[in-house]
Amino acid sequence: MEKEKAFQILSELAKNKYPMNNLGMEDYGYLMSEHEVECFSHTSLTNENVVRIKEVMNKLGKDLINLGKDYERFVMIIEYNSQNELMMNEMEPIHEFCEEFVKDKKLCWGLSQHDDIDRVKITLVASR
Repeated sequence: MEKEKAFQILSELAKNKYPMNNLGMEDYGYLMSEHEVECFSHTSLTNENVVRIKEVMNKLGKDLINLGKDYERFVMIIEYNSQNELMMNEMEPIHEFCEEFVKDKKLCWGLSQHDDIDRVKITLVASR
């Protein structure tokens, strides 16, 4: 289910349904036809700032290590509740994750507010 949701979002972005033309989202349309695609999704257990992002990023890192594959492209979708917005200092665990796993590879990421989400949810789509 998460993979289909991620593909739907990416398809809409690739078709420029959102005002993000300057990001070159069409480059990520390859995910729709790519054969080796993995989708990981985790929701934080806590609502404490910084901790909630760090715990999800740690789970995503373990997913990638356990899979043991070298991916070239990543799409990260970060969803959060508008009543408990993300703080700038929460971006540090995301930066650390990218330094360790993404490095010089392609990454596209975006933020999305959903009032039906209690905590923070991050979906990562990885492709070779």
